[in-house]
Amino acid sequence: MHRSNVNRGEKENQIDRIKKKMDSVEFDAHWYRRVFHTFGASFLVYYLLPDLEWINLFKFWAPILLVSFAVFLECLRVTGKINSGHFFGLRVYEKKRFGSYLYFGVGVLILLLFFPQQIAVPCILCACIADPIMGELRNNLGKKQVYIIGFIICMFLFLITWHKADMWMMFLVSIAGASGAVLGEVKKLWWLDDDFMIQIVPAVLLLIIWITISYFGFVPPEPIIYSW
Repeated sequence: MHRSNVNRGEKENQIDRIKKKMDSVEFDAHWYRRVFHTFGASFLVYYLLPDLEWINLFKFWAPILLVSFAVFLECLRVTGKINSGHFFGLRVYEKKRFGSYLYFGVGVLILLLFFPQQIAVPCILCACIADPIMGELRNNLGKKQVYIIGFIICMFLFLITWHKADMWMMFLVSIAGASGAVLGEVKKLWWLDDDFMIQIVPAVLLLIIWITISYFGFVPPEPIIYSW
């Protein structure tokens, strides 16, 4: 009887140790994802590179090759050619679909190559700063409060980028951009990650505004990041 109680106690201790280890790994993965999000802001160094012919070729092809390589790895992982265990930080639902980091990378690629800097910069920052902050707040606040705070943060990022524009243009862009970013975060789709949507939805809205104001003779502001 005594031996049975000892064995039961040892099993319970083992289970507790396993649970603690799993909680520790999940905690590490959680903050790994947060740091990865924030690190994405470093891609804005792209705009600091000198305007030289060979560097411009590098600026065009390097992001394409990098994202293409990520797509290749993800295809191998999703099809089972590579074990998902080699990809630290994946969520459970990402085991059978592309990881959120790929959606993030594709969004950044599209913005860097096909959108004006004045649109790309705040949209990338929304994904790098606003998204992880909203993710953290979601654990302690209701959805409504989280989205209000997220809207304010995103609006601030657009205001900074467009601070050289006329007042009415600056506020129009900031409200439209922040609304698009929050909408991209709110709309959860299994096959299309919010890391992509939070960048592209506001970018499309701002591009429409950009084309419209240009058509009526208004001039968008100058870029805020200049090459070396």
